[in-house]
Amino acid sequence: MNVHLMWFRNDLRIHDNTALYSACKNTKANVLSIFIATPKQWESHLMSFKKSEYIYKNLLILKKNIMQLGIPLYFYESEDFLTSIKFLIIFCKKHKVNAIFYNYQYEFNERKRDYLIKKMLKKENISTYAFHDEILFSPDKIHKKNGQPYNIFSSFKKNIIKKIQEQVPLSFPIPNIRICSKMEKNVIKFTYPREKIDERLFPIGEKCALNNLLFFINKKIINYNSEHHSPNLNSTSFLSASFSIGILSFRQCITLLLKKKNYELKTIDQCLWLNELIWREFYKYLLIRYPEISQNKALSHLDNKILWNNNKEHLNAWQKGKTGYPIVDAGMRQLNKLGWMHNRIRMITASFLVKDLLINWKEGEKYFISKLIDGDLAINNGNWQWIASIGINSNPYFKIFNPINQAKKFDKEGIFVKTYLPELRSIPNSDIFTPHLWSQRTGNKINYPIPIVNHEKTKKNVISVFKLAKSLL
Repeated sequence: MNVHLMWFRNDLRIHDNTALYSACKNTKANVLSIFIATPKQWESHLMSFKKSEYIYKNLLILKKNIMQLGIPLYFYESEDFLTSIKFLIIFCKKHKVNAIFYNYQYEFNERKRDYLIKKMLKKENISTYAFHDEILFSPDKIHKKNGQPYNIFSSFKKNIIKKIQEQVPLSFPIPNIRICSKMEKNVIKFTYPREKIDERLFPIGEKCALNNLLFFINKKIINYNSEHHSPNLNSTSFLSASFSIGILSFRQCITLLLKKKNYELKTIDQCLWLNELIWREFYKYLLIRYPEISQNKALSHLDNKILWNNNKEHLNAWQKGKTGYPIVDAGMRQLNKLGWMHNRIRMITASFLVKDLLINWKEGEKYFISKLIDGDLAINNGNWQWIASIGINSNPYFKIFNPINQAKKFDKEGIFVKTYLPELRSIPNSDIFTPHLWSQRTGNKINYPIPIVNHEKTKKNVISVFKLAKSLL
């Protein structure tokens, strides 16, 4: 009998899982599954403790779900990717596996691991089958007419929309139930640190994730275009954590979205939520095309010419939410508490670090990924390079977010700020974004720092720094 092994990685679901569906296609094959935790690798990648908890709890649900299909899930913990390869070969020999199935991961270390495992398994006459499951279309199908990769998001988006309109990607069904294979006792236990998460915001399991996706598309998406920039409204999908570990797929989103009459194929490009998903696709695409992204390198040589500040006190104030700019501080405290931050607030806080404090964007990238429950290298890196004006298709360096104006525009009543800065709750809404001026005017003392920099002065400075950097190219 053929023995197939499904290797779960960043795809912890049984619905619409290309590798799992393919492993189960042969109804006569005995199918096993495995997940290998790599704490040393996670540590080097700065994976957040909240994401560790999220993976752990979703693995417990996945184990139950896949056992109901008659497929046992084995768990193993290995220090890093290299030692996991050795274990996987031993496992395959022990269980007489003749074919292994997995979905591609696109980061540099992960691609190197997959290259090595494929090479070593070939020597053992074990076949490997890998699939582009994390992205909507295979990267070799997305390119300019001359075969070159896209560098501009708008052009990339047009191509993606066109392909969706030509043929909507099909979602794979759950595999058929099989006769359950016997397995030895196998306990899922992480040594990598875990940190408590808010399960009301980030419910566990793909059933909950699918229900949240359906609720968003049926009830909330109608207001998304007008409300998605506001951090104090329940306007976002809150699905980014589910995407980050593959509890949901892009295909599922497209399939369910098109069932709504509001978003027929002809008008699907008008959906701003889809636009956000395509940005995710674009950053994954760039990660595949430009492996240096995984090696902590910018996509522009401008990065090497900028005279970054190395002010540890400013960096620490930003990390702790004590900059004296309420919208920035509220965002950072939300990140530290929840392991998540509203997208508009991510842009504001990132802009402040890079364009007000002139601190290297890599410091922000590292801090975000170390805290985010939805941490994803491609998305996090892409957004930081965009805001720092040193990536492909980046925000122009002279477009700098004013943290006070941004707060007035997107948090008009100060609800978001007061949620995370309780020391400012007694301040009138009209003064909530400049509390130091209110304190000086009224004589009322507040336990809140004065701004660590003057935005107007730093704006002029950063423009001159970037102008100089560009002249040196």
